Formats: sequence, C-alpha cells, structure tokens
Amino acid sequence: MKITAIEFLPLRLTIDLPSSPLGTDSSTREQKDATAEVLAAQRYAPPETVFVRIKTDAGIEGLGDGATLPHYFGHGIGSMLDWLSRFRMVLIGCNPLNIAGIHREMEAVASIGVPGCRPAQAAIDMAIYDLVGKVHGCPVYELLGGAMRTELELQTQMHGHSVEQLLGVCEHYIAKGFTGLKLKIGGKIRREGFSKAAVDEETDKIVGVAGRLPGTIQVDVDANQALGNPKIAIGMFERVLREAFHPNLSIEQPLHHLDLVGHALIRKMLPFPMILDESVTSPVAMMQIVRMNAADRIVLKPNRVGGLWPARKIISICEANGIGISLDTMPFTLLGDTMLCHLGATIKTHYPLDGEGHTFFSKTPFVGGIKLHHGRAQLPNGPGFAVEVDEDQLSKMIASSEAA
Repeated sequence: MKITAIEFLPLRLTIDLPSSPLGTDSSTREQKDATAEVLAAQRYAPPETVFVRIKTDAGIEGLGDGATLPHYFGHGIGSMLDWLSRFRMVLIGCNPLNIAGIHREMEAVASIGVPGCRPAQAAIDMAIYDLVGKVHGCPVYELLGGAMRTELELQTQMHGHSVEQLLGVCEHYIAKGFTGLKLKIGGKIRREGFSKAAVDEETDKIVGVAGRLPGTIQVDVDANQALGNPKIAIGMFERVLREAFHPNLSIEQPLHHLDLVGHALIRKMLPFPMILDESVTSPVAMMQIVRMNAADRIVLKPNRVGGLWPARKIISICEANGIGISLDTMPFTLLGDTMLCHLGATIKTHYPLDGEGHTFFSKTPFVGGIKLHHGRAQLPNGPGFAVEVDEDQLSKMIASSEAA
C-alpha cells in the first residue's frame, strides 16, 4: 500500500456561546460568557484548524486534525500549511502502515526538534493511525496496545472573574457528573505584571473556590506560567494550605516552561502535587523533567509533541517513574477529542481528561466519534477513530482558497 495524496483544508471554527450539549441553563451560559470575556481581555485569537486527509492506492483514507492556537503555540494557519506541504513532499509514495517509517521521514524534514512543526506532524500522525486502524479493522486504541477502559471521566476548564461566578459554574459541572475541574488563574498578572494586589486577587480566587468544593473532585489550579518566581507561588499556596486546604488540589505550571529547577523547588516545599504542561514538548523533554524531579503529573497534548507515536513514548517514561498523565483537549474538533480519548484509554492510571472542547463550536464536519454523557466520554469500537466526514458541511467550513 502507498500514500497517493495528502489533502489539507483550513477550517473556520465558530465559538457557540448560547448553547451546549451540556445544557443551556444559566451556569452553562455563565461559563461560556466568562470564557469569551477572558479570551477577549487577553486578546487571544480563536483556534484555527486544518483538516487532513491521507489517501492510498487501496482506496482507504485516514483523517487528521491540525490544531493551531497562535497565542499558545506561536504559529497559525500559514505555518501549519507550510509544514504540511513539506511533510507531503516526502510522504507521497510511502507505506502508511509503517508508522515508524512515516515519523522517520517527517523527522528528517523537521531536523532535530523544531517545536513549531509538531502540530502539523501530529495531524499527519493522527490520519496515519486512523488509516491503519481501518486497514486492520480495529480501533486506534488497539494499535496503541489496547484499552484499560473505554469510558473516561471528564474534566473541564473554569474561567471567571469572581468567586461566586466560578462556584456557580463548578456546581453546574459537578451536577453533570464531571470529576475534574481546572481553575485558571494568573491572567491579571500576565496582562499587568506582578503586584501584591494582583497576587492577592488570584489567591482569593483559589481560596474562595477550592475551599467550598467536595474533596472527591480533582481541582487543578493552572497558572499557565504566569507566576514567574517560585517564592511567589510558594507564598500563594501556603496561604491556600492555611485557609482552604483541599485534599485533591494540584498546582499546574506556575513558572516558565524551561524553569524545571523552580518547579522542583515548589514541589519540594509544598504538599500539593506539581503538574507540568507547557514543559512537556517531547520524550527528551520528559526525561529532563524526570531527572529534575520536577513533576508528579503532566498534561500531555499529542499535537504539541508530534502525535500519538511520541505521546506513547512519553506515557511509558511517566508510568515507569510513577508520574501521572492528564490529557487536554487539543485539537478542538470532535475528531481531535476522539483521538485524545483513544490515547486516554491506554493509560494505566486514569485522571479525568478534558475531551469536551468540540462542544464549544457551533458546527462540525465530523460524524460519529466519542459520545459525552453524564460527565463521561464513551469511545466507539469501530475501525480507526470511527469518525466520518459530512462532505457538505465540510465544504461550508473551508476557511480560504489556500486549501491544498
């Protein structure tokens, strides 16, 4: 079997604020309104994605999703299309069943680890796994070694400007069956710089929310690298420890992604588990995290590390060293979240994962995939990702004439 064509189509995603599969009550609207306010205040560009389709001489196709998020990954549709074009040049004529060989060809183009190429590499990787699953008539999780479970608990992200607003949203999702909540902090510090007032405001938010949530709920306090200095982070969470201890609270990425020494210090000084997210860029980066004793758990985004092939290597490193693995929605479509859940099914210790990102968008060209119900994601058992394309809807969502 040979690859005969690789198509990629930039798609226009529209955020759907008024409605959600989770319901249309006031708490859901508050969460979406708060999310929109935060994105606008921080001047975040909306996510963009590129649909990838790999065709073969056997008539079997694989589907992939290349997510871009300019404020987060530092690149957009233009660089995504450029990398996909470069990969296409070396992959036409290759055997798609040789996953290791496909990555070898892409690594030759991507040199020794340019981070900006990884989302495009992951999109190709996703389509390859989907294709191979269809060839063998099995779900992708079987290609990855098999499923520990096919129903996964869900986490969602909490954006908000006030404690009462956040608590209302938290109560809504807990009632919906979610067992994980990610509390976002640090936005004001990122925008305005460090001040005691800003640190106190963020700490008030953690104390006000975490202290009133059930101990069974996983609470990840995510600063997205905003705190900058380990002593600032230690001071913040010492106050949380005194005033609102929560037995299932963890600290996520308080410092710059390269500051493993600082994260190791915070981990040593505080009883809360340390989660690293943006620091996890490759299997080699994961080994540095292990050597520095910098994390108790990681957030693994397959599109940031180059796809499922390197993601499984990172999972093996973590499981061998007693480090937990969380997964976070990205790419943002039904296809992307389904891919994420296939990977989540293979992880030995299950933490609630964020696989509901696709519900925030009003239209999708994809049919099938995971089903969300009562705070759980249920995997299909069809071949590949068990996702099909609505061609009519796809044609309406193409973002520009740059489709290739």
